[in-house]
Amino acid sequence: MRTFFSLILIALFTISCKTITDQQKTEIANQFRNKIESSEYSFIPQTALPMGGQSISLNYSYSLKVSKDTINAYLPYYGRAYTAPSPSEEGGIKFISTDFKYNLSKEKNGSWDATIDIADNQKRYKLILKLSDSGYATLSVQDNNRQPISFYGKIE
Repeated sequence: MRTFFSLILIALFTISCKTITDQQKTEIANQFRNKIESSEYSFIPQTALPMGGQSISLNYSYSLKVSKDTINAYLPYYGRAYTAPSPSEEGGIKFISTDFKYNLSKEKNGSWDATIDIADNQKRYKLILKLSDSGYATLSVQDNNRQPISFYGKIE
């Protein structure tokens, strides 16, 4: 009987240590908001969602890095390409661009929509990020030469 109560006390102590206070939640939300509004953040995809297939878990160091003057994309691509990439080993979504338009808007529910139009080196991408205040986001990539693809991941 004593062991049972000891286990319950240990479980309650462990649970109470892991809870986040409202003040900590507010602080995390403020840090996230500052990252988004300063346009200095990275999107780390965890899942790829191709148009014609099932979701694909990602466990590699893919990312989309956003800064005020540069967009750096290193993402996989799964789907139908209408024209072959040149050179042929460049099959993913890989580019560094300084020629882009960035538009950030805040939604009523507290999330953000970031639209990035890339027009660099004859590559035309439209990136749409749906950013939630919990630190997670959905990225949709539209390319004139490929089917659209989406990613789900977190913001760092």
